[in-house]
Amino acid sequence: MREEKTEAMHIDWDALAAVCATSLTVVILLVGAFSFGLAALTRPRKEQPSGAGRTGTADVPAKATAVLCFAICAALACYGIVLIVSQSR
Repeated sequence: MREEKTEAMHIDWDALAAVCATSLTVVILLVGAFSFGLAALTRPRKEQPSGAGRTGTADVPAKATAVLCFAICAALACYGIVLIVSQSR
């Protein structure tokens, strides 16, 4: 009969902990940036002086903040995809 060599599986716990810590940090940043962007878009609008009620669009600084936050989210997502694709080659 033929003898088969089996090697025990080795887990690099330091690398696993680094991946978990990095993943947790990026997820917190991603969720925080997205939430901050939504909060900037939905913040109360200024009332019209004529008493017509609230304006239909958010303030310019609020929109700029929301766009910046959503751009950060998109950049993090794209970077994650790039990392996954580069490791699969």
